Amino acid sequence: MLAGKTVRDFLLSTPDHQDPEQLRETLSKLVLVRVIILSGLLSTHAWVWLVAGGKQSSTWLFSVIGLTYAVSAANALWLRKTSHIQRVGYLQLVVDVILSTLAIYVTSSLVSISLYLLIIVAAALMFSRHGAVIIAALSGLCYAALASGLLPPIGGKSFSAAPQDILGVYIALVGIAVMSGYFAKQLELVNSIANAKARDLTELTKQQSQLFNDVSDGIITVDLTATITSINEAARAIMGLAALDVSHFVGKPLKSIAKDFELQELNELFQKEETGHMPEELTLAQGEQEKHLSYSVKSLTDSEGSRIGRMLIFNDVSQVKSMKHRLDMHERMTKLLAETNEDPRSALGTADIQMIGETPVMQRVFSLVRRVAASEASVLITGESGTGKELVAKAIHTNSDRAERPFIAINCGAIPENLIESELFGHKKGAFTGAVSDNPGLFKEAKGGTIFLDEVGELPLHLQTKLLRVLQDRTIRSVGDTRDVAVDVRIIAATNRELKREIAEGRFREDLYYRLNVVNIMLPSLRDRTEDIPLLVRHFTVALSRDKESVPQISPEALDLLSSYTYPGNVRELENIIERALVLGGHAILPEHLPEEVLSASRQHHSSIGKNGAATAEETEIVLLPVNLEAILERMERDYLLKALDQSNGVKKHAAELLGLNFRSFRYRLKKYGLSDNSADEVS
Repeated sequence: MLAGKTVRDFLLSTPDHQDPEQLRETLSKLVLVRVIILSGLLSTHAWVWLVAGGKQSSTWLFSVIGLTYAVSAANALWLRKTSHIQRVGYLQLVVDVILSTLAIYVTSSLVSISLYLLIIVAAALMFSRHGAVIIAALSGLCYAALASGLLPPIGGKSFSAAPQDILGVYIALVGIAVMSGYFAKQLELVNSIANAKARDLTELTKQQSQLFNDVSDGIITVDLTATITSINEAARAIMGLAALDVSHFVGKPLKSIAKDFELQELNELFQKEETGHMPEELTLAQGEQEKHLSYSVKSLTDSEGSRIGRMLIFNDVSQVKSMKHRLDMHERMTKLLAETNEDPRSALGTADIQMIGETPVMQRVFSLVRRVAASEASVLITGESGTGKELVAKAIHTNSDRAERPFIAINCGAIPENLIESELFGHKKGAFTGAVSDNPGLFKEAKGGTIFLDEVGELPLHLQTKLLRVLQDRTIRSVGDTRDVAVDVRIIAATNRELKREIAEGRFREDLYYRLNVVNIMLPSLRDRTEDIPLLVRHFTVALSRDKESVPQISPEALDLLSSYTYPGNVRELENIIERALVLGGHAILPEHLPEEVLSASRQHHSSIGKNGAATAEETEIVLLPVNLEAILERMERDYLLKALDQSNGVKKHAAELLGLNFRSFRYRLKKYGLSDNSADEVS
């Protein structure tokens, strides 16, 4: 019983990857191959023998062909109905060996022995090494029966072989079976590994897809041709396109998607260099809406490190940014309302020269000005127009050892080219037409002090050469003079041009650039330090007010509008706006006193804030005259008092500190608005 079970298991063993239905399909194909090969082989011999006049042999051939068709038809029908597919498979291979032996017998051709090889390989693929060895052994026995001459010849033809040859063929067939089985096993192993990896890859791809769509950050990837390769649900939601399926985007050029959905800003991001570790910010405009995005752009590479595309990761921070912005504005407004007529803090210089700012970038500028003022080094101040370059130059001079000597500023771009040399270096009487007397020039007038060359990038090249000589030798030569004169002057230059680009295009001397740029101070634009706007507003309000005893107040709405404006003209433009508002407003600055460009530029910003729920209608409304100004100011003051009491949990001393008031003044205001409970005031 045990031996029978072992033999049955041996016979029915199949490769692990072979399932019954797949085996059924393979066996059906083998039936067709059997019919084609045997029919072709036998029919060819029958035709040759018929031409040669043979009759008996051709009868045998056609009989074998008929038997092949009959057996194959029965085999195909049985394959469709049986559930014991492995047993039928072995039986089919045995039948194939018998039919092949008959074909060899009736054709008397030893070449047809190759039919055995095909059957052995098929057995190895379907039933591994065990099945191949069994079929090889059966094929060897059938061949031995033919080659030993045991069967009578057909048509006078016969073939025989020596016993050692028969044994050699038998061993060769078994060896081929073993090798075929080995390779079949290896193929099975490779297929098994490949299938396992395919399953793992499918599962990993599914998990990645789920993770890709579950993250809250928007993700878009493109290939090297800027065609979208993937986009997750968060990205579509942030862009307001959640209703569209991913098929609307994948495989399409980013440029066309950006154009169709008014997302040009996203297209431009992919044209930029990669961002660093810290995310950058972008304002995305969609029709009348604005969204503030925090984004990063990264390169996508393959396993060899070659770049295959780019990835944009972004998130909507509009609500967070809006809330932070308004909280900052209200906190600053609280401080400003508590101030009297003193100038703002965080200033550098004397009473005549004020540099205002408390942002980190401005504090770094202040620190650099203090350090450079104590030296004699040349300074190059860069920044946009209106950022206060001349103010910085004056602060350097005022805080230096040359403070008691002249400070002379000259705008190099405002003087005609034919006069600027004379203005800077002077001229002798009669040096040119119109030179009716000697002119010492600004360098001599600044003796012992500082000369400020504003817009130095406008200097003609020949004057750049003379200025370089001044920096190198500390001497000048007036127009029409033959003598060099020593000068003791510190040079501070400023420009809003990119001098390195000017050097590359041949419009500015490289050696002069490095002589001027011993210390570089880069001033930020006002839009890059919006936190300083309330401080600057208060400073200009105090400085430009006609009545220093009663400084006008600014409403939170107006301050919010001013803080959201981009200021192409920087601090200078803000000063002009405040001066205009004071002329129109008198005792208070309200939104209607601001220029139209400030209001129009801010409408979209406030619309976005309102949609995000960060501001109420009352907070963003534009007040129209006539109004009861006293009532408005009293309401504002009362609101801030209540807010401070609430934030301090009713501790009045703490509330007074939050508003920047002394305790006596705070208590007076509480009584004024009926907020005092007439009990002993808490002071701790």
